[in-house]
Amino acid sequence: MRQFKPVPPSTALGQTLARRVQQLREFRNMTVRDLSGYSRFPVARIEDIESGLETWLSATDRQLLSKALSVEPSCLQDVESRPGLPHERLRGINGVQMAQSILAGARDLECPFCGGTLKCSIQNAFDMEGRPVQFAKAFCIKCTFVLK
Repeated sequence: MRQFKPVPPSTALGQTLARRVQQLREFRNMTVRDLSGYSRFPVARIEDIESGLETWLSATDRQLLSKALSVEPSCLQDVESRPGLPHERLRGINGVQMAQSILAGARDLECPFCGGTLKCSIQNAFDMEGRPVQFAKAFCIKCTFVLK
């Protein structure tokens, strides 16, 4: 059984999920690979979380990650953000078109909200029948825009 020292109450934890997970992992002297093994998340998923690509977790994923980091799930939930965008900001944004562009190889896309550069990636997975599928992901490095 792994034994971890508690996070001192005086430690100022980050205000984003990305920063908090990275801080807790480093406080526990864990590598990304270690955290991946303890949480049963792929290394790429841990990297997505720590880079800010994923900003919220399902209840099950939050439980797994918090157990791996030896913290209460609320420690992670407190800083999760699931961007809910006002309808007027959604007008003119075609997420399907953007996803198709990323899957076709586009990498230098502009954020529809702030004009910043989007970090784009392609996630490879398998559907229920075991067929390979691809999903486009993108997030803005300046604002909260996320394409999942």
